[in-house]
Amino acid sequence: MSPSVASLVALALVSSFDGALASQEPGIPDLALAATDGKSYPLRRTVAEARYTVFVFFSAKCPCVAAHDQRLSTLARSYQPRDVQFFLVDSEVGDALERGRGEVQRRNYPFPILADPGARLARALGARFATTSVVVDREWRIRYRGGIDSEKRDPNPNGRFYLQDALTALLAGREPDPAETKSLGCYLRTS
Repeated sequence: MSPSVASLVALALVSSFDGALASQEPGIPDLALAATDGKSYPLRRTVAEARYTVFVFFSAKCPCVAAHDQRLSTLARSYQPRDVQFFLVDSEVGDALERGRGEVQRRNYPFPILADPGARLARALGARFATTSVVVDREWRIRYRGGIDSEKRDPNPNGRFYLQDALTALLAGREPDPAETKSLGCYLRTS
């Protein structure tokens, strides 16, 4: 393959990747997930109720999740008045709802944890690691997927604030850049 043809192929691949995430629509899970606040959330209707919905995948035993507790709570409190709803999602095996109730109180989360038995939502959104954050719009298009930020533990003022930057861009009518990043948490134990 000549260098010019290789360049065109590479450019086509990069161009298709750039728009792929924003236009990607997962199979919308027709589920109602029980939550730690005692409610059941029918996902189709729940997502349609806010401008954007943030699902952050949770593991009670993951130190990376614990390191992000305060940062995530601050983000939720900042963006909830701007029509962005937040949910943690526990897709790990075991009694997620009972475990989650204690974690919400202990960690002072301003949002509920959804129990995702069988990890159906995790699979639909491509989440394999705790702290994976997925932002979807009302039509269930994935607008951002990846880490909360670039730090595994303590916040770094020189770090990248991926989730915050993505939400800021979306609310300003721009596409997030990057729209997909690496998640830094523990592997989700879904089976």
